Amino acid sequence: MKLSILYTILLCSLMTFTKTQAQEKILVQFFMHTTCPISQKYTLTINEIAKKFQNQPVQFELIFLDIKSTNQLKEVKEFVQVYKIQIPFKTYKNTDYAQQMGIKVTPEVLVTHDNQIQYQGAIDDWFIDWGKNKKQPEQFYLINAINGMLTSQNVWIKKTNAVGCLIEFKKKQLAQNNL
Repeated sequence: MKLSILYTILLCSLMTFTKTQAQEKILVQFFMHTTCPISQKYTLTINEIAKKFQNQPVQFELIFLDIKSTNQLKEVKEFVQVYKIQIPFKTYKNTDYAQQMGIKVTPEVLVTHDNQIQYQGAIDDWFIDWGKNKKQPEQFYLINAINGMLTSQNVWIKKTNAVGCLIEFKKKQLAQNNL
């Protein structure tokens, strides 16, 4: 009897420790597409941001959607290699996750902490419209959001409109979401 109580306490302690550990990190997900010119242009910025926060409790990952074939996976790996991406990537076989999170274009960033969206949208204001960009960004939305979370846990701008390549959602998925 005592052994079973001890086991339950130990198990609960381990679950609490794991949950606390997972919640300590800020998760930054960059939704990308290998053929999107704006995704390609942001790769250097993504690497710089990841390097800036490398010693902080921030986890970065690239998200590639609609990767169904080995050829598509090969394109993703080549993209990561050609642009010298220094952060891990994940692939999804469809666009469900992006649709659930409200992601509409690539590149678009999603920042979560404690399973709550803290920031979503543009990395910065470098691109102001499709085919129109500034020489240099003036507003660093993602960096400001991460800094706010690391210091006071306040993110002043929670959402911006990202400029990029539209994610093609399947008609079946759209029809199900309109029910």
